[in-house]
Amino acid sequence: MRMPGFTLTRRFRSLRWRLTFLYLGLLSMLLLVLGVGQYFAAREVLYRSSADVTINEYQAVLTAFRREVASRAASPRAELQQLAQELKSRRISAAIFDLNGVPLVLAPATLGAREDIPYLPLADYLNAIHQKPQAYYLAQAGNPPSTHLVVLNPVRIGARAIGLAQLSIPTDEIDQTLRVDRQLAIGLSLVVLLLALLLSPLIVGRALRPLDQMSRTARAIAAGDYSQRVSVADTADEIGELGTAFNKMAAGVDAAFEVRRASEDRMRQFVADASHELRTPLTSIAGYIDVLGRRQEVDPATLQSSLASMQVESARMTRLVNDLLTLTRFESGKAPSRRPLPLDAWLNETLDELHLREQGASETRTIEPGIVVEADPEALKQVVSNLAENALKYAPGSELRWSLFREDGRAAIRLVDTGPGIPRSDLPHVFERFYRGEKARDRSAGGSGLGLAIARSIVEAHQGTIDAESEPGKGATFTAWLPLPRA
Repeated sequence: MRMPGFTLTRRFRSLRWRLTFLYLGLLSMLLLVLGVGQYFAAREVLYRSSADVTINEYQAVLTAFRREVASRAASPRAELQQLAQELKSRRISAAIFDLNGVPLVLAPATLGAREDIPYLPLADYLNAIHQKPQAYYLAQAGNPPSTHLVVLNPVRIGARAIGLAQLSIPTDEIDQTLRVDRQLAIGLSLVVLLLALLLSPLIVGRALRPLDQMSRTARAIAAGDYSQRVSVADTADEIGELGTAFNKMAAGVDAAFEVRRASEDRMRQFVADASHELRTPLTSIAGYIDVLGRRQEVDPATLQSSLASMQVESARMTRLVNDLLTLTRFESGKAPSRRPLPLDAWLNETLDELHLREQGASETRTIEPGIVVEADPEALKQVVSNLAENALKYAPGSELRWSLFREDGRAAIRLVDTGPGIPRSDLPHVFERFYRGEKARDRSAGGSGLGLAIARSIVEAHQGTIDAESEPGKGATFTAWLPLPRA
């Protein structure tokens, strides 16, 4: 029994949920990085803006102070004390330092009297006096301590520096703005993550739907339904390419099993036909033996007749077995032993050995010289012999016209007879094993039905083809085509 926890764990280990969690993790990291970056960017902008406002206020007060100082004579300390009082406001506290960084005048903000003036390290004051101050500084002041934004500006009367003005404001308003911004960013990020959590499984599931279909189709193919295919979307992405490749693979599997089924059907038919063909001579031999065994005495004439008949049936069975072995050898894919073969001399020699005229056939030859192919001469001799034997059986007494020529890069050995021809219904089957036409059902004349099948197997083993053409009453034409060697 499968436990619910195991099923749930297995479900979350699926590719859909792994992609969903990976997407959520990447989105969380991206939101975190963007949020942190946005927070510090906003913080910098707010600090710089507040510093610019403070500097502008300082410039305005300093301009008025310079005009006022130019119209009266006063000690530098008194002038700096007056400047500090003019610089402070409701939120801005001011302090004046001498050129050595020592505080001279302190003017707390009007609303911040309880607050102390923030102090920076001495090095910051000296750098601001002698070099250039930073845009702003941050310092702690007060009890409890709070953060202040500090701006330093050298005080110059003409070209002479007489001190250093420090303006500072508390950053509580800026911090409040940043706090709201931070809370808003966190809230929006959580909303985005929640929506992503709800929508990601649907989006990823829709993207992976072709994979689910492929899985179901693969299970159906494994169960024996080789016609199953997946519907491939018209896309150029990896899923579309995978679907196309899957369909090609399924088509290849279907074709392979179809070839296997056809091969098995042919094998069953072959075994059945071979058994049928072998049964006849075996039955005849068994019949003669049974007849001889039933008799008490067998006269010499009957014995000789029975032995002669058994010898005929035995020879017939031997020829059939040899033909089956030959057919199996060439159909098994075993390549013939080839060598350069001049077809003109070879064909003349082969036809001379057949003695066709002595078997009642008139013969003519039209042989083109100089044609050479790569072939097994003994195997090709069986092709010519089988074609001649077929013509002698089915077109006895007809004229046999042999020709050798080349055409379209191939060599052709052609036999044309002037016999009764082949019926149209039989013509597509003449090269099939154990096939006999209607006029050749009698085994005494029709043979085993393997001659033309053997001829086709031999020619195809040489990467050639063989075909038959015929019109009823106008004879038949058989042509064996062999490839010529490339130059």
